[in-house]
Amino acid sequence: MHCLPLRTISAGALLLAACSGDGGTSTGTATETTSPSTTAPSTGDTPTTTPTSSDTSVTSTTGTAGTGSDATTAPATSDTGDTTQGVDATTTSDASTSTASASTSGDASTSSTGADSSSGAESSSGGPVESDIEVVITADNAYAFAYGTDDSISKYYGGVEAVTAGQIFNCGEGPETYVIPYAETIGTTQLYIIAWADSAVTQGVLARFRRKGGGGGFGEDVFTGTKGWQVCATGFDYQPGNGGPPLAQINDFIGKCNEGKLDPNTTSVGWVDDIGTQYGAVAFGEDNTTPYDGGPKAGNEFPLVCQAVMPNEAHWMWFNWDPPNIKPPKSPFLWPGGGGNPDHQFLIFRLAAELLPDPQ
Repeated sequence: MHCLPLRTISAGALLLAACSGDGGTSTGTATETTSPSTTAPSTGDTPTTTPTSSDTSVTSTTGTAGTGSDATTAPATSDTGDTTQGVDATTTSDASTSTASASTSGDASTSSTGADSSSGAESSSGGPVESDIEVVITADNAYAFAYGTDDSISKYYGGVEAVTAGQIFNCGEGPETYVIPYAETIGTTQLYIIAWADSAVTQGVLARFRRKGGGGGFGEDVFTGTKGWQVCATGFDYQPGNGGPPLAQINDFIGKCNEGKLDPNTTSVGWVDDIGTQYGAVAFGEDNTTPYDGGPKAGNEFPLVCQAVMPNEAHWMWFNWDPPNIKPPKSPFLWPGGGGNPDHQFLIFRLAAELLPDPQ
């Protein structure tokens, strides 16, 4: 990861950086998709979004530029309440930019869908559990979070492109928190993370998922590093600064990944798990307790991510493009150099929604 001029948000979605001491919480509707397309955005066109006046003032802890630098994690100083944010838009095949309404809310329980965030672990009718999903996520360098079916994404949040180490690791400006209303998750079978990185130093994504119940209860945490994750390496490279892949292109690649017929020389061919195939595997790295001893190396690639919001049990995750040969002292989380796109990004990770336990 190296320094870029500014932090950017992809077309079709809005993220207002939550910079309270606890990292902040977001909720709301997301970008929806229609017809797929393989058209990539122009690399010279950095999409922008305009935050609403309800939440435009943020304070943050400035991080050291570059993943390989001594980024320090600022301690949580105060809990200023949750921040409500998100996007309610329809995306066409050109992934045009849209603007969402955002407001600060003490309990982050309101969204434009009217979802009830106070739903308990058991509905009054004895039917399915109505629980929101909480996501805490960060990446070196860029990610989008989404959910949908096995065949396509229906709701999309992101993408967020970190341009300093602080925007990856530090409290306040680092990991983002999302609250996904239950009403928006009906029919969801897969949770998705889309990730891409620059061609330098380190690369990875770190996240926690859990279901929210009534009375402040939660279901069991699921992390990057939990069994069940799959990845498809598309071989279509994006560098941070151009907003990453448009949603229509992501959906197009999900279909191709399902078919398992992508180019074996530049992709994972189809979906692979942590066991992997000759074309690659999901890579699980260090957890969020490993002290950083001054420089990235195999098994100790990353500084700690703000532990006020990111649990210790979360493991860094990426794609290993050559499992027989990429092992210590080599690492799939270390950029190998030499140019090109050796790790075959951008990457699409997915986890079956049924693997998120209901709150008790």
